[in-house]
Amino acid sequence: MPRIFAWIGAAFLAFGLVFAAVGLWAWAGDRALAEAGTQASGTVIDLSRRYDSDSGSTYRPVVEFHDAKGTRHEFVGSVGSSPPAYSRGETVSVIYDPAAPGRAMIDGFLDRYFLPLVFGGMGGVFAVLGGGLLFFFIRRRRIVARLKDSGVPISAKFVECYRDTSTRVNGRYPWRVVGQATHPTTGKLQSFKSDAIWVDLSEQLRGGDIRVLIDPARPKQHFVDLSDYVEAG
Repeated sequence: MPRIFAWIGAAFLAFGLVFAAVGLWAWAGDRALAEAGTQASGTVIDLSRRYDSDSGSTYRPVVEFHDAKGTRHEFVGSVGSSPPAYSRGETVSVIYDPAAPGRAMIDGFLDRYFLPLVFGGMGGVFAVLGGGLLFFFIRRRRIVARLKDSGVPISAKFVECYRDTSTRVNGRYPWRVVGQATHPTTGKLQSFKSDAIWVDLSEQLRGGDIRVLIDPARPKQHFVDLSDYVEAG
């Protein structure tokens, strides 16, 4: 597995953890306000229009309410939508901080959980993808290291060097070398596929054999040794 997958995995994992942290922070803040805040009745007095990068627009409710002392306060909802989720004159339930009434939110599912779910969900997806790439990269590296150290070498007949169009890195498709040989453990003819390389070795390997390191106890684990032709990694 190319080293770039480790960098991609690390970037995805870091990106995912940051997003997940933002989602957790938003959820914790809303939960703290919901637990310590005071309920009030509010009214949507306007819709704040905001434009996005695609020339579209979303609408956030502008809400007014009065605290326990009768003082009027106004805030803009944290979530925008198109079409608007609220209409002018609509009555909504509000939660506000009695120590700082300007800190308030609409007591509804969308306003309380939308941002935590979006950031937490995106963060979770990126973290899982990045962690998976790192896991498989590290696992493959350990297998290769073990095979290089104690693997049993066999000779396999060169079959082909083909473009792996299922993998794309920086707009390029890597090459893979395939050989065939009878596995000494199973006694069956088996194909052995190399890790990704970035040169076509068809001419160099045509009509010859390739060196394969195997684990007799794990017939599916192998490493096609192309160190005479390309650098590792």
